[in-house]
Amino acid sequence: MVRILLADDNISLRSALALLLETRLIAQVIGQVNSVDSLFTEAGSTQPDIIIIDWELPGRYRISSHVIETLRRLSPKSLLFISSANPEVASSTLDASADGFINKADSPDDLLETIQRRIQNG
Repeated sequence: MVRILLADDNISLRSALALLLETRLIAQVIGQVNSVDSLFTEAGSTQPDIIIIDWELPGRYRISSHVIETLRRLSPKSLLFISSANPEVASSTLDASADGFINKADSPDDLLETIQRRIQNG
């Protein structure tokens, strides 16, 4: 079972995404956070397989290569996905060395396919 940490300040979106992932991806959402600071703490303590991070997650730091590098040190085996409703953010996620981009405007099936494809490719 894939263990996932969700980082988004929108509780409704986090709850809907958690339900989707747990029922359709055979995943366990092991944590939900609403800030970069709590993301660092939770990622280090839970060591999830996947971390899905809202591009505009509030906190001391904006999502950037610094945040991604810190997460890689805290949870080195985690796949890091950046999520946003703005598709233009996709290129910035690659610049920040994230493992993938999830468009919040995509259908649930497309979102699941993006995650599943990345899991299968290691």
